[in-house]
Amino acid sequence: MASTVKIILAVSGIFLAGAVTGGFAGLRIAEHYAREKRQPPRSGGGELVGGRLAEQLDLTPEQKQSIRPILMRTNEDLRRVRREAFGRTAELIARMDADISRLLNETQRARLREIRAKEEERRKQWLNERPKRNDGRSPGSGAPSRDSSEGPPP
Repeated sequence: MASTVKIILAVSGIFLAGAVTGGFAGLRIAEHYAREKRQPPRSGGGELVGGRLAEQLDLTPEQKQSIRPILMRTNEDLRRVRREAFGRTAELIARMDADISRLLNETQRARLREIRAKEEERRKQWLNERPKRNDGRSPGSGAPSRDSSEGPPP
């Protein structure tokens, strides 16, 4: 009886983790598309340094030039933080899988490995299709740019 409860809890935990992750991913994707629709198309010119903030502050060309290194540094810092968070998330999921696997029988462990392999395949497919989704726009064209190490879309 106790092992049945453990199995039910383990499967429920996997389901819940997937549902929560999927829910957050869905919200982030919806926010991304809503934000794109609200923002006017951008040109690739340097006059848009800082995006909307520079426009709202009515910055002079000299101020834009002075702010550029700050924006570039912050952008790199944010990318680093996202990469670290993505790596940490992968570690936590791996630890969760190891803990859950100890409660599963061999058939269930094989199924869990299969589920994770499918998830990895979807992630790789997303990474391969990423350039196609950008419609051939280069990072300097004003299109949103993402570092592939940041993981699947938000």
